Amino acid sequence: MAVTRSKKEELVKALKEKILKSKALVFARFHKLSVAKASGFRRDLRKVDSEYTVAKKTLLKIALKASGKEVAEKFEGEVGVITGYGDELATFKNAMDFSKKEKEAFQVLGGIFEGKVIDAKTAKALGMIPSREALIAQLMSVLLGNTRKLVYVLDQISKSQRPIEASGAVAPTSSG
Repeated sequence: MAVTRSKKEELVKALKEKILKSKALVFARFHKLSVAKASGFRRDLRKVDSEYTVAKKTLLKIALKASGKEVAEKFEGEVGVITGYGDELATFKNAMDFSKKEKEAFQVLGGIFEGKVIDAKTAKALGMIPSREALIAQLMSVLLGNTRKLVYVLDQISKSQRPIEASGAVAPTSSG
């Protein structure tokens, strides 16, 4: 059954609104992706304030152009778009994680990050960056580890500069 012109206009309008609200877009090719796996992927995306939409490429192209985010690359095959409204990196990370699990059925093609069109290689690299929380935890770990070492070194320096008597008390220094 053919989709009417008014229905296509509604789809383009809905896509445009999603694109305009999004902070990040990921384009992906899907082929023979089961409904169950796609539904599970959509559930995972909702947890990071993102959503996966499948639309005809021509309608997607019209919606992108209408929202001022044209993509010059022509995508081959069946294409879906992941719109991320929260943490941009989490959107790319979820897309990459799903693409690793479903190698044959789902491939990341590129996206839009910070208003710039990016290729598949850059999209995949963004998907490899740890989350903000993980990066903060790593930084804190490094800072705490270095602080402990600094305190230990300073303690050792202070102990080596004061002679200790047999009783354990610090001996007075002579000013000769």
